[in-house]
Amino acid sequence: MLSTNTISDNSDPHFQAGAWERELDASEKARLGELETVIERGLHTFYEVGKALEEIREKKLHRETHKTFEAYCRDRWGMARPTAYRFINAALVMENLSPIGDILPRKENQVRPLTQLSPELQIEIWQQAVELAPNGIPTGAVVQRLVDEKLSSAKTKRSTSGNLSEVEQLRQENQQLREQIRRQNIDREKRSAEVAAELERLREENRQLKAELRQRDIDWERRLAYEREKIRAEVRAELKAEYEGIINSLTAQVKELTQQLEEIRLQIKS
Repeated sequence: MLSTNTISDNSDPHFQAGAWERELDASEKARLGELETVIERGLHTFYEVGKALEEIREKKLHRETHKTFEAYCRDRWGMARPTAYRFINAALVMENLSPIGDILPRKENQVRPLTQLSPELQIEIWQQAVELAPNGIPTGAVVQRLVDEKLSSAKTKRSTSGNLSEVEQLRQENQQLREQIRRQNIDREKRSAEVAAELERLREENRQLKAELRQRDIDWERRLAYEREKIRAEVRAELKAEYEGIINSLTAQVKELTQQLEEIRLQIKS
């Protein structure tokens, strides 16, 4: 039974006219750098490379420099488009096999034959290959033989039940589409949560800045009031000292005049 969970290398359904012209924002540029670092670490890590290429294609992170994913793979990595999609499909198979146990493919050629199968058959064939392998690590050739046998058997069955095969293929395709929608929803929910968290952080920062500004205004008004009162007190003290000196001087003059007047009166009497 042919699988519909692999991705064709004959077209790019994720490319839309004009989409590549949009510049990457800061987070997308940072993510593209992280993904390209994964690829640069070594193409032998086929799962990580496949996931990195898949994300670059899904999010069109190549759009700032390349119109199509195919051109990006060719120019950036010297990688033909079929090769890039083999990595992507191999990563999808690895994700499907990862829950079944500790023995997983170590090389891309062990996974490549499985990309032709449905998720259920991928698990079935890999488990058979593990059981047949003397050391528990099946070769790519063993996996390919088991896949060929399964496809040959499925082809014979399809010759007598073509309509049933078409129904099964549509069922698998719908399952794959639902899985793609689910992953897109998870990614969008994650990004929405990140945006909401950033928005809340900015709101909180805005509230704190406004509160700080209000407090600075209050502190400034208090300081001005204190300085004004301090100046008033100093002026009052200076005026008081000045007027007390004047009053004392006038008092002394009055006293002196009073004495002179008294002397004049005594002279007149005598």
